[in-house]
Amino acid sequence: MSEYPKVEIREGLVSVIVPDLSKYIVGNRPEPAHAPVFYNPRMEVNRSLSTAIINGYIGYMNKAGITICEPLSGTGVRAVRYAREVNGVSRVIANDISERAYELIRLNVDKNGLNDVVSVYRDDANNLLLRLAREGGCDVVDIDPFGSPQPFIENSLRAVRDQGLLCVTATDVGVLSGKYPIKCVRRYGALPQKFPFRFEVGIRILISMIARYALSMDYGIQPLVSFLDGHYYRVCVLILKDRAYALETLRNLGYAYYRLSTLQRGFIPGYPIPTNTRYRLAGPLWIGNLWDAEFLMNHFMSNVKDYFSDRAREISKLIVEEALGPNIPYALTTEISRDLGRELPINDVIGVIRGLGYQAVRSHFHIKGFRTNADLLRVREVIIGK
Repeated sequence: MSEYPKVEIREGLVSVIVPDLSKYIVGNRPEPAHAPVFYNPRMEVNRSLSTAIINGYIGYMNKAGITICEPLSGTGVRAVRYAREVNGVSRVIANDISERAYELIRLNVDKNGLNDVVSVYRDDANNLLLRLAREGGCDVVDIDPFGSPQPFIENSLRAVRDQGLLCVTATDVGVLSGKYPIKCVRRYGALPQKFPFRFEVGIRILISMIARYALSMDYGIQPLVSFLDGHYYRVCVLILKDRAYALETLRNLGYAYYRLSTLQRGFIPGYPIPTNTRYRLAGPLWIGNLWDAEFLMNHFMSNVKDYFSDRAREISKLIVEEALGPNIPYALTTEISRDLGRELPINDVIGVIRGLGYQAVRSHFHIKGFRTNADLLRVREVIIGK
């Protein structure tokens, strides 16, 4: 194996060899992209929650003996964790085009005694996905690239079986949430806006991109879990290879609007053309639910383990609570505190709204975010009147 500094780390129930990131410092912090094989310790939350999601999916769909494909494996830590921590997995396919990554994946598979479960390949990700599609496909395809997942979505949809699960990470949060709008138009075919809920706009654009690829194949999608964690989005959607589900998916595409004067926000149906153009719009994007609350409560939470990091367990609780809220874009405490001279704590705001008889839950998308079906101008008047 080609030599470079390595360390052994423990994550979940496995121990793996990874590049020593202390040797790849940029601006006083480790830079995973500079290491010979990509490994980001901050993605532990993503990897841990993904094991819980896939374990939940197996129970939800009553599956057994599933095959999971990870076409962009890096060090192999995710594939090895799936092989060890997912109950009812019969095969994990790990792949990376890099020779160094391929060598490291094989080392980590062998180190954890998983040679009978994990198959390791060195191929272009899209080539592998097309080959798997020809061979009958996989139950779960997990796309976790460095940057945009867009180049891999079409062939992932081919490789995932009917009623399979497609898990997608996007680390270009800035592009999706409005920092680089023209790049978002080029890459995702949608226009973001710097609305107060722009981080929700971003994840809905990501889901709509997956949905539009699926629609072109007469497939439908159903999001089970969606979340933002710092620098990345993560979505896990059921792929339903049936024209009836494609028609249902089409009804869940539209646009988001926001009016500063009234603080109104919401969704307008209609794809490719919105049914209402009086507002400044973001989209096209997914206007349906970001979560399946029944899946989260009955199948996901029971698979969130004690050995996950505090952050992983915290996000789990937040998204389950948020999934029970209304499907209306989140608001910020800064919006309703604007004329108050001070900013009310979020729990106080939620208490006021619930006191008025409306729904209100915290949003994990922003530390000051909450989801409500109340008229925000009325809430602001009540708060100022206090």
